[in-house]
Amino acid sequence: MCSVFELLKQDAAIPDQLAAMGVKFSGAVLEKRLVRRTDLAPVVMADFAVTEMRWGFQRSGLGVVNNSRDDKLDSPMWRESFSSRRCLIPMSGFYEWSGSAGRKQAHWFSHLENKCLWAAGIWERSVEHGCCFSMLTTSANALMSPIHDRMPALLSDDALVPYLAGDVRGFTVAEELLVVSECPSPLAKRKRDDGQGELF
Repeated sequence: MCSVFELLKQDAAIPDQLAAMGVKFSGAVLEKRLVRRTDLAPVVMADFAVTEMRWGFQRSGLGVVNNSRDDKLDSPMWRESFSSRRCLIPMSGFYEWSGSAGRKQAHWFSHLENKCLWAAGIWERSVEHGCCFSMLTTSANALMSPIHDRMPALLSDDALVPYLAGDVRGFTVAEELLVVSECPSPLAKRKRDDGQGELF
C-alpha cells in the first residue's frame, strides 16, 4: 500500500517516450512536497496532458480509497476506470512503514538511478471533489516484501505509453528499479504541528 509520496524534483527528466508526446511540467507543479490522500498532485492523462487531481476515490462506507489492487480491477468499483480512464502518477519516491504502533520505522523507496518513478493510476470525476485519481498497487517484490505485502504498480519507461493506451494489464515491479533506505518519518513535523498521535 502507498499512502505518502513525494512530488518530482524540479530538475526531473521526462522520459523520452513522454517528451515525444509533448508532456511538460510547470515549476509550480513540481514544487517538492509530500502528497497524502485527498491532497492534489499532478497526473499525466491518456492524451498526455498534465493536470492536478485529488488523490483518492470517495466510496460510501469506505471513505477515501487512495489505492486500487491490481487483482480487483475487474470488480464493479474499478472496472470502468481501468478500462477507459488511465493516468500516470509521477513521483521522486514513496514511503512505507514497518513495525508496531509507537515504534514504526519509515522506509524511503526511490529509483536506483535517481530518476522519476511512474506509478500506474486510474481516475474518475466526483460531483463533490472534481477529478480524483487512485494509485494501482500490486504484489510486493523481494525488496518490498519484508516491509509490506503490497506496493505501487510502478512502470518502466517503455511501458508508460502502452499503459495509457490500455495495452498493459499485468504488473511486476523489477527489484533492480528501486533502492530503499531507512529514514526519519516525513510526517513527524506535521504530527507535532497538528498535535496528533501516531499516524501510522
